[in-house]
Amino acid sequence: MAPMAIRRILVPIDYSENSKAALSYGAELAQSFGAALDIVHVWDRPTYVSDAVMVQRPGEAHKPIGELIRENAQKDMNEFMATVTLPSGVPTQSRLLSGEPASTLVAELKKGEHDLVVLSTHGRTGIAHLLLGSIAEKLVRMSPVPVLTVPLSGRR
Repeated sequence: MAPMAIRRILVPIDYSENSKAALSYGAELAQSFGAALDIVHVWDRPTYVSDAVMVQRPGEAHKPIGELIRENAQKDMNEFMATVTLPSGVPTQSRLLSGEPASTLVAELKKGEHDLVVLSTHGRTGIAHLLLGSIAEKLVRMSPVPVLTVPLSGRR
């Protein structure tokens, strides 16, 4: 059996310290394999938010609330990316996706452009896990490509 070629690694982030650790690990793997790094954040627009609702920041024109949420998500992505150092020579892109995180990531992976997913886990247990679920757990079960999870620092 031929070894698996890893050309593009997807790293979903949520701007937490845990996702910084996963991004660092994914970047090291990308450097080792000569792969590209695709860093994504999925922002989930609440279903009750309609583009019919217009908002205005001081000194700016009115805009749909969905556009304001997307702009804030991009600002958060830019700020997060400014706090990380990635190895030089690794082709990297960061971008936003919109939708429910687990299903949006699975849909992205089904496009066939990625060979591996590297993501953090938060280590929720008990009622928090029951209520919030786990994006990592859903990806491990539903991803068409291998998923490498990076546990919460200090956990075994």
